[in-house]
Amino acid sequence: MERQEISEQAALYALDGLVEAEGAWIETELASPTAWADELASFQTTVAALAYSAPAVPMAADLKERLMQRIAAEPLPSPVSPLAPTVIEDLRQKAEAIQWRPYDLAPQTKIGTLLQDPDTREVQCFIRAVGAVQFPNHRHAQAEEIIVLEGDLEIDGQVYSQGDRVCSQAETEHQPVTRNGCLLFLRASLDDEILSF
Repeated sequence: MERQEISEQAALYALDGLVEAEGAWIETELASPTAWADELASFQTTVAALAYSAPAVPMAADLKERLMQRIAAEPLPSPVSPLAPTVIEDLRQKAEAIQWRPYDLAPQTKIGTLLQDPDTREVQCFIRAVGAVQFPNHRHAQAEEIIVLEGDLEIDGQVYSQGDRVCSQAETEHQPVTRNGCLLFLRASLDDEILSF
């Protein structure tokens, strides 16, 4: 390969503009001391400096407003997604076979633990509430998933019913209530913080 062609290849390599096979060839050449390895290093230094040499371009005055309008126009993903009846029935069967105990954090409620993993700090459990119950206000250490198996559940003014799947992100907080009682499947963190009862 002639010197001019090697120089062009080295420049393209520095710009990440070569196909994989050509790039592999240059990397092989770099392993051996060649006269053009210094030239390639010089190209790479120049490419790295290009971003710092570009003149500053002021942002458009209305950029933030246009960005916010675009974000507002995008539909938000729903935190609720209905589940197939087979999933609901499978979870109900598991709830019937579980060992229940009183749930000390809310009156008229029981809890049945399905899985508790100390490594991932995740708990999967069922909660049964009889009648109107206000659950404790709490903050999530990790994402939380609730599946309403029976009854109703209200979170931040939104009422969920049988088959609804509600997902909450880490660091969010809420204080759910049920007006008529409910059976819930819950996947949450063992490190959730109780804020008030």
